[in-house]
Amino acid sequence: MEQEIALIFNPSAGRGKANRKRKKMEACLKAQHIPYKIFVTRSEAHLVQIATHAVHKYPVIVGAGGDTTLTIIAQQILRCKKGNTLGVISLGSVNDLAREIGVHKIEHACRAIKRGRSVALDVGVLKTGVHEDPFFFLGQASLGLGVEVNRYVDIWMGKHTLLARFYFMAQGLAAVGGFYDSYKRKTVPLNVDLKQAEGTTSLFSPFIIFTNTSINARAFRLSPLASPVDGLLDCCILNASTFPNFVNALIHIKRQTHVETNKMEIIRDKYFKIYAPHPIEIQADGEIFQTNGEIEISTLPRALKVIVNPEALHWMH
Repeated sequence: MEQEIALIFNPSAGRGKANRKRKKMEACLKAQHIPYKIFVTRSEAHLVQIATHAVHKYPVIVGAGGDTTLTIIAQQILRCKKGNTLGVISLGSVNDLAREIGVHKIEHACRAIKRGRSVALDVGVLKTGVHEDPFFFLGQASLGLGVEVNRYVDIWMGKHTLLARFYFMAQGLAAVGGFYDSYKRKTVPLNVDLKQAEGTTSLFSPFIIFTNTSINARAFRLSPLASPVDGLLDCCILNASTFPNFVNALIHIKRQTHVETNKMEIIRDKYFKIYAPHPIEIQADGEIFQTNGEIEISTLPRALKVIVNPEALHWMH
């Protein structure tokens, strides 16, 4: 990598942990002799502003932050249609995309940027019926528990600031509480219709996720065959009508026996449409959207060039 890159650094990623990794990140970039100009974001609106500027000036833009940071940069690259390449330095709490492309460690990311090997990845497209512009997502879009638990965890972590310092333990505790609370309040299971080219299926499920990656929430592989280069999205439908059923399904997911035991159904396609009897919410790459009850989800095949670590890509072999 000889040309100067735009390094967009989000110090608030990972609940502020990213800022403590800045020195290590810059030291790694310098050790690899990568020329860069760093842009430090102050807010999400400022991140959008910086990304828009960078798209018009820098062929290679590296996002240093979490999944949300990368998604915001990708939005600007795709909307401006300048053909920029996205680099990834993962400093967030989940980092699913970075894990999928083999750069979830800072050293691996910097070496990959130096080599400059990129692959055009598929991009998910979400249309809510409420927002005029489509939302592009790199990882997943989910209904039901994906929305409810994300919101519950954010509120819980805000209330328990001392426990939140032990981030992964606290997040796990909060997530369990969110699962139970969602069933208790009967916000799940959802009753929706799923439309494909082959027809419409009625679903009664607490968790429906459309994933572009095989890695979900750091440690899970809901659809082990999911690939960001096959032009398809994997729709994973959890079969768990009660909380005890859900706990049992979660054990099978952890053991990777959820598909053969029918705890989860997987449908692979290019296009899906969700019909709900009332307005519902959907989460895409960490952002929650209101919808009018009709949701379109599709793919843009090979739409975004992303710098990868080729040796770590199981879907490239």
